[in-house]
Amino acid sequence: MQAKISVRNLLMQAFLTGWTKTDRTIPQDEYLESAIRVIEMMQVDPESIYVEEGLGLLDGDEVDHLDDMVRADGVWLYYGVEAENFFLLQWYPDQVAASEKITQLEELGDGVQYAVDLTLKRDNQENKAENFGLSTPNQLRS
Repeated sequence: MQAKISVRNLLMQAFLTGWTKTDRTIPQDEYLESAIRVIEMMQVDPESIYVEEGLGLLDGDEVDHLDDMVRADGVWLYYGVEAENFFLLQWYPDQVAASEKITQLEELGDGVQYAVDLTLKRDNQENKAENFGLSTPNQLRS
């Protein structure tokens, strides 16, 4: 049986990995909340997730597909182009294939790319972000 992870958890792991690549002057919860709040639209397939960012959803709206399940084996690669307000999570069967793709994307020089670390843990474990993806302004505050 193939290992699975929810889109919600994969996104959180992608954002946690992104935070580890910063200078960490922004508190982790603030970084995660700002990454979550700008999601406007998401398309999900078992091996890829495409997300458009912007001003976020209107109050009362919610991001679709957060509970969908995707592969948890192999390597997920994050590729985002801030100037174009999108990011993509793409699954690769192994680290070699993911590294080859990272090299190709680095040559483009227009975005940020990294392998998602699925083993990272949040600093603030009490805040489980149960309302991840809701547009309510206090969505991540317990």
